Amino acid sequence: MAAGINDPPLTVHPETGVSVRRVLTAPNMAGTYSDMKAAANLSNKNLAAKGFTKYVKAGDGKYEKAAGQGPNVISADGA
Repeated sequence: MAAGINDPPLTVHPETGVSVRRVLTAPNMAGTYSDMKAAANLSNKNLAAKGFTKYVKAGDGKYEKAAGQGPNVISADGA
């Protein structure tokens, strides 16, 4: 069972007897507000509104336009 933040800190590991100290770290939360905001900023609609063009890989060296202005398809061979 994990120790709570308000529990007294352990000084030795309960099974091995090795000295230990408490280390506090920031929590890791998936899907935070900043992640959602970043995804919204990179949406196709927002990119096009800001004047960017976005292409997505379609395979065989070809990319199809997903947002913005420009050719509908671009390819590595220039066709």
